Amino acid sequence: MTDHGLTEYQARVYLTLLDLGSATASQISPLSKVPRTRIYATMQQLHEKGLVQILPETPLRYKAVPFATYLHALADDMRSRAKQIDTGLDTLAREFAINPQQEPESRGRFEAIYGRKNVRERLLKMYDGATREVIGIGTTKSPGRILGAFMPDLVDKAKQGVRLKYAFCFTPENREDVRALLKHAEVRHIDFMMPVYMHVFDGKEFLMSHPIPDDDSSYRGDDIAIWTDDLAIADAMSEMAERIWEMGTPAANLLEEDRGAKRVEVTRP
Repeated sequence: MTDHGLTEYQARVYLTLLDLGSATASQISPLSKVPRTRIYATMQQLHEKGLVQILPETPLRYKAVPFATYLHALADDMRSRAKQIDTGLDTLAREFAINPQQEPESRGRFEAIYGRKNVRERLLKMYDGATREVIGIGTTKSPGRILGAFMPDLVDKAKQGVRLKYAFCFTPENREDVRALLKHAEVRHIDFMMPVYMHVFDGKEFLMSHPIPDDDSSYRGDDIAIWTDDLAIADAMSEMAERIWEMGTPAANLLEEDRGAKRVEVTRP
């Protein structure tokens, strides 16, 4: 019977029912040597297979169904499944065809980082490893936090020829920080408020953080960030950050307009 899809317990119970004709579960258990803790589950499994009838009595009684009936149903099911396989053979062959690659595509890692101090530590490592380009899109408070947390790294990376590109929404409160940042990086103004800030390094690492609260502190905060070095995601976010940065207005242009406006006010009679 095990060759026809029955487990050992199911086979014992079914053979016992063949001898008894019909019986309750408590009567079947000792004769079949199937534990009482397993008897009801086994009876239900046999019923689902079509080998047992449940008689609506109190207590419930069970009656064996001829094995030939089960075999006919099993054969019909196998023929149906075989027909389905034959029909979908070409499609399945194409779907699961061998497609060798010279190098298997690797998946990157993902991490959730909690706390501004921990986010800062991860960004410091990312700055240290940057060799080509850093793109940062941030909130109105990001210029001050970047200066406070990463100023030595900005100076070193700028000297090494790493291109530093940032974009923020300029406000009267962050103008001076933007001017200071502009000495080492290419900074642009975007005309919308970012609720988070994101950094992409060499198109290989990506970090997006929600600053909680969005203030000037570089160390204290309940920030939560997501970091990944998955190349596909990092590259996609790099493209997105690049587009946002390119849409921005160069900071030098806006700051020059500010100076011009101030000169007009001073010389006005």
